[in-house]
Amino acid sequence: MGPLGYSGAVPDRPVFSVITSFAGHQLYLTPRPGHGDHFVVAPLLPAGTERAHTDGVPAPRGISVPADPVKAAALIRRRLLLNFRLAAMKAQSNTSSGPEIPVTITLDPNGRPDVLVANARGLYELLGREGLLLDPATGRCRLPESVREPSEVGWRTNRAVRKLVHLGFSVTTRLADGRTFRYSVQGHTATATAEGPVTGYPHTPRRSR
Repeated sequence: MGPLGYSGAVPDRPVFSVITSFAGHQLYLTPRPGHGDHFVVAPLLPAGTERAHTDGVPAPRGISVPADPVKAAALIRRRLLLNFRLAAMKAQSNTSSGPEIPVTITLDPNGRPDVLVANARGLYELLGREGLLLDPATGRCRLPESVREPSEVGWRTNRAVRKLVHLGFSVTTRLADGRTFRYSVQGHTATATAEGPVTGYPHTPRRSR
């Protein structure tokens, strides 16, 4: 915990920010109580992982940095980022193994995707290339609120599915009506299997909300 242990004991409502990288790494920043010229910087669980995935993984400690952005960045790089990246890699590897790393996409009644992936390459594709955002509270990827048109929601979701399948991920899509579709690559062909009360399956997830 480092200095975060004390800052978490302050009863006032905390003021904080979360910085997110395209690999799903997140840093929590908050003013250090009693030190107006310093901030606390602490790592959060990598996207798509849970506390159980960190068993046996040494957790990098939070650190205190000055308000000067150049000095703060240098301290974060030197004292935090390397250990954080190594710990994140181990935690993410504990979530799955094998060539077809699972990705779960849950569609709400409006067809908006909620994506759970614990893999740096998959997160980079979704966050860095597809323009999804990472929810710091859940570690899940979602479309920006500015994307509202159902047609755009649908094609962006389908494009993300196709890209993940092409990269070798095993994608499970859960529709709001309870139907489930799985997509994987066999040779060079993407195939889908359906579970639940449905005959046939779509080549890409249908918008259901």
